[in-house]
Amino acid sequence: MNKTIWWTLLAGITAGFLLPAIAQTRVVVLPFRNMDGEVSLNVWSFDLADSLRRMLVNTDPAQTAFVMIPQDSVDLVTSEFNLDPTNVQFESDVWRAVEKLKADKVVQGNFFRRGGRVLMNAYVYDVEFKMADPEYQAKNLYKTPETVLDVVPDMAKKLYPALLKPLP
Repeated sequence: MNKTIWWTLLAGITAGFLLPAIAQTRVVVLPFRNMDGEVSLNVWSFDLADSLRRMLVNTDPAQTAFVMIPQDSVDLVTSEFNLDPTNVQFESDVWRAVEKLKADKVVQGNFFRRGGRVLMNAYVYDVEFKMADPEYQAKNLYKTPETVLDVVPDMAKKLYPALLKPLP
Protein backbone atom coordinates (compact mmCIF):
# COMPACT_ATOMS: atom_id res chain seq x y z
CA MET A 1 0.00 0.00 0.00
CA ASN A 2 2.83 2.36 0.91
CA LYS A 3 4.54 1.73 -2.45
CA THR A 4 1.32 2.54 -4.30
CA ILE A 5 1.08 5.90 -2.56
CA TRP A 6 4.71 6.72 -3.40
CA TRP A 7 4.31 5.73 -7.05
CA THR A 8 1.11 7.79 -7.32
CA LEU A 9 2.85 10.76 -5.71
CA LEU A 10 5.86 10.40 -8.01
CA ALA A 11 3.62 10.17 -11.09
CA GLY A 12 1.72 13.29 -9.98
CA ILE A 13 4.91 15.27 -9.43
CA THR A 14 6.31 14.15 -12.79
CA ALA A 15 3.08 15.09 -14.56
CA GLY A 16 3.13 18.45 -12.77
CA PHE A 17 6.53 19.21 -14.28
CA LEU A 18 6.04 17.69 -17.72
CA LEU A 19 2.48 18.67 -18.63
CA PRO A 20 3.01 22.45 -18.46
CA ALA A 21 6.04 22.11 -20.75
CA ILE A 22 4.03 20.05 -23.21
CA ALA A 23 1.10 22.48 -23.16
CA GLN A 24 3.20 25.62 -23.54
CA THR A 25 3.21 27.72 -26.66
CA ARG A 26 6.19 26.96 -28.89
CA VAL A 27 7.73 30.12 -30.36
CA VAL A 28 10.24 30.46 -33.18
CA VAL A 29 12.08 33.64 -34.18
CA LEU A 30 12.97 33.66 -37.87
CA PRO A 31 15.54 35.82 -39.64
CA PHE A 32 14.29 39.25 -40.65
CA ARG A 33 13.60 39.95 -44.32
CA ASN A 34 15.93 42.36 -46.05
CA MET A 35 13.45 44.40 -48.09
CA ASP A 36 16.25 46.66 -49.29
CA GLY A 37 17.81 43.95 -51.43
CA GLU A 38 21.35 45.08 -50.58
CA VAL A 39 23.22 41.81 -49.97
CA SER A 40 25.71 43.43 -47.59
CA LEU A 41 22.81 44.11 -45.19
CA ASN A 42 21.82 40.44 -44.91
CA VAL A 43 23.85 40.18 -41.72
CA TRP A 44 21.21 42.37 -40.06
CA SER A 45 18.61 39.67 -40.83
CA PHE A 46 20.30 37.28 -38.45
CA ASP A 47 21.58 39.86 -35.96
CA LEU A 48 18.11 41.33 -35.42
CA ALA A 49 16.48 37.90 -35.10
CA ASP A 50 19.14 36.59 -32.71
CA SER A 51 19.08 39.70 -30.53
CA LEU A 52 15.28 39.68 -30.39
CA ARG A 53 15.21 35.97 -29.53
CA ARG A 54 17.70 36.50 -26.70
CA MET A 55 15.76 39.51 -25.40
CA LEU A 56 12.47 37.56 -25.37
CA VAL A 57 14.09 34.60 -23.60
CA ASN A 58 15.66 36.95 -21.03
CA THR A 59 12.21 38.39 -20.34
CA ASP A 60 11.10 34.91 -19.22
CA PRO A 61 14.30 32.93 -18.52
CA ALA A 62 12.44 30.00 -16.95
CA GLN A 63 10.25 29.85 -20.08
CA THR A 64 7.09 29.52 -18.02
CA ALA A 65 4.94 31.54 -20.43
CA PHE A 66 6.24 30.00 -23.66
CA VAL A 67 9.04 27.79 -24.93
CA MET A 68 11.52 29.28 -27.40
CA ILE A 69 12.56 26.78 -30.06
CA PRO A 70 16.37 26.47 -29.87
CA GLN A 71 18.35 28.35 -32.51
CA ASP A 72 20.23 25.25 -33.64
CA SER A 73 16.90 23.60 -34.53
CA VAL A 74 15.87 26.71 -36.46
CA ASP A 75 19.20 26.77 -38.31
CA LEU A 76 18.90 23.09 -39.20
CA VAL A 77 15.41 23.43 -40.64
CA THR A 78 16.09 26.70 -42.48
CA SER A 79 19.11 25.11 -44.15
CA GLU A 80 17.12 21.96 -44.93
CA PHE A 81 14.48 24.03 -46.73
CA ASN A 82 17.14 26.36 -48.15
CA LEU A 83 15.19 29.37 -46.91
CA ASP A 84 16.30 32.49 -48.69
CA PRO A 85 14.28 35.65 -48.00
CA THR A 86 15.14 36.95 -51.48
CA ASN A 87 13.56 33.91 -53.17
CA VAL A 88 9.96 34.26 -54.43
CA GLN A 89 9.06 30.92 -52.81
CA PHE A 90 10.15 32.16 -49.39
CA GLU A 91 6.60 32.78 -48.13
CA SER A 92 5.42 29.24 -48.81
CA ASP A 93 8.69 27.62 -47.75
CA VAL A 94 8.77 29.44 -44.44
CA TRP A 95 5.43 27.94 -43.38
CA ARG A 96 6.65 24.45 -44.23
CA ALA A 97 9.71 25.08 -42.04
CA VAL A 98 7.53 26.40 -39.21
CA GLU A 99 5.35 23.31 -39.45
CA LYS A 100 8.40 21.07 -39.20
CA LEU A 101 9.56 23.00 -36.11
CA LYS A 102 6.10 22.45 -34.57
CA ALA A 103 5.86 26.12 -33.66
CA ASP A 104 2.62 27.68 -32.46
CA LYS A 105 3.73 31.28 -32.95
CA VAL A 106 6.29 32.86 -35.26
CA VAL A 107 8.19 36.08 -34.68
CA GLN A 108 9.30 37.56 -37.96
CA GLY A 109 10.23 41.01 -39.17
CA ASN A 110 11.65 43.06 -41.98
CA PHE A 111 13.82 46.08 -42.55
CA PHE A 112 14.28 48.61 -45.31
CA ARG A 113 17.10 51.14 -45.59
CA ARG A 114 16.19 54.47 -47.07
CA GLY A 115 18.82 57.16 -47.11
CA GLY A 116 20.40 57.49 -43.71
CA ARG A 117 17.65 55.63 -41.83
CA VAL A 118 16.47 52.05 -41.47
CA LEU A 119 12.77 51.23 -41.13
CA MET A 120 12.07 48.07 -39.13
CA ASN A 121 8.90 46.09 -38.40
CA ALA A 122 8.32 42.91 -36.40
CA TYR A 123 5.24 40.78 -35.93
CA VAL A 124 4.01 37.71 -34.05
CA TYR A 125 2.14 35.34 -36.34
CA ASP A 126 -0.36 32.72 -35.26
CA VAL A 127 0.60 29.58 -37.16
CA GLU A 128 -2.94 28.25 -37.43
CA PHE A 129 -4.21 31.34 -39.25
CA LYS A 130 -0.88 32.56 -40.69
CA MET A 131 -1.81 36.08 -39.63
CA ALA A 132 -0.01 38.64 -37.51
CA ASP A 133 -1.43 39.56 -34.13
CA PRO A 134 -3.42 42.73 -34.86
CA GLU A 135 -2.85 44.25 -31.42
CA TYR A 136 0.81 43.68 -30.60
CA GLN A 137 3.12 44.74 -33.43
CA ALA A 138 6.41 46.60 -33.58
CA LYS A 139 5.89 48.80 -36.62
CA ASN A 140 7.59 51.79 -38.16
CA LEU A 141 10.66 51.76 -35.93
CA TYR A 142 13.46 53.91 -37.34
CA LYS A 143 17.16 53.85 -36.51
CA THR A 144 20.36 54.86 -38.20
CA PRO A 145 22.42 52.06 -39.80
CA GLU A 146 24.90 52.33 -36.90
CA THR A 147 22.19 51.87 -34.24
CA VAL A 148 19.98 49.21 -35.85
CA LEU A 149 20.24 46.80 -32.91
CA ASP A 150 19.17 49.50 -30.45
CA VAL A 151 15.59 48.90 -31.60
CA VAL A 152 15.46 45.34 -30.20
CA PRO A 153 14.34 46.25 -26.63
CA ASP A 154 11.42 48.24 -28.06
CA MET A 155 10.49 45.34 -30.33
CA ALA A 156 10.59 42.85 -27.48
CA LYS A 157 8.46 45.08 -25.27
CA LYS A 158 5.82 45.46 -27.99
CA LEU A 159 5.76 41.79 -29.06
CA TYR A 160 6.02 40.02 -25.69
CA PRO A 161 2.30 40.38 -24.80
CA ALA A 162 1.36 38.60 -28.04
CA LEU A 163 3.42 35.59 -26.93
CA LEU A 164 1.45 35.44 -23.68
CA LYS A 165 -1.94 35.32 -25.40
CA PRO A 166 -3.54 31.87 -25.37
CA LEU A 167 -3.78 29.98 -28.61
CA PRO A 168 -7.20 30.00 -30.29
